[in-house]
Amino acid sequence: MAIICVIALPFSSVAQNLGAYPTTLDFKLANGQSEAQVVNITNSSKAKVQFRLYFNDWIRDSLGGHEYYEPNTIPRSASRWVTVNRNFIELEPGQSTTVTVKMAVPDSAEAANEMKWSMLFIETVQEQTAAASKTPQTSVRNLLRIGVHIYQTPPTLTKKEVKIYDLKPAVDTTPNAYNLVCQNTGEIMLECKSYLEVTSLADGKKTKVEALEFPMFPDQRRLVRYELPKSLAKGKYSVLGVIDGGEDLSLEAIESTVEVQ
Repeated sequence: MAIICVIALPFSSVAQNLGAYPTTLDFKLANGQSEAQVVNITNSSKAKVQFRLYFNDWIRDSLGGHEYYEPNTIPRSASRWVTVNRNFIELEPGQSTTVTVKMAVPDSAEAANEMKWSMLFIETVQEQTAAASKTPQTSVRNLLRIGVHIYQTPPTLTKKEVKIYDLKPAVDTTPNAYNLVCQNTGEIMLECKSYLEVTSLADGKKTKVEALEFPMFPDQRRLVRYELPKSLAKGKYSVLGVIDGGEDLSLEAIESTVEVQ
């Protein structure tokens, strides 16, 4: 999944014609191993575009949003192990190129005892010459950036496990909004799917709330937010919250009684 932030609106038409593929690099290296993978970058716009490339650490917060940090600052950072073969690219209109991302895992048992990750940002820049000065000066203005997710999962890590801890009212003031509280207690990232099944205690009528899909890193705690359907009549309901952690995992569920206002 690409992260594209258009910062200068006049250049949005250019931004729509810039691309990077793939936007996820999966490495599965043991300690002491290395591997190189390629990212393709394309400029389909009518203007020359310059890119700078750099790495950042990142995590997903409890609501699934991305939080970014300087490289090598989070405990599960892989930024110190990855390099790119060039940090600056210039593409003419219609031109494409490739960059090589290399992951090199240190030769130590500790290096391969947990999943780690990083983010490669491919960010456009624009050169502007200061007309008021006799000496040409260049300033850099960010236009957009594409994020390439980088995951390193040692092949010895196989434990998959997800737990549900609670179904509780959301902290905001939205009526009949609830958070399903869960956590990835395994060793590898999971692609999860969750849903609610709501049963009226008055007449037994069941309503299924649409499934949500989301990834979870190892140790990540997640609040999956749901709003009960506005079509539900006032009264008491039994709500079953279910999470499917993917292949080889049994469904996890929790049941709670709520009152629709």
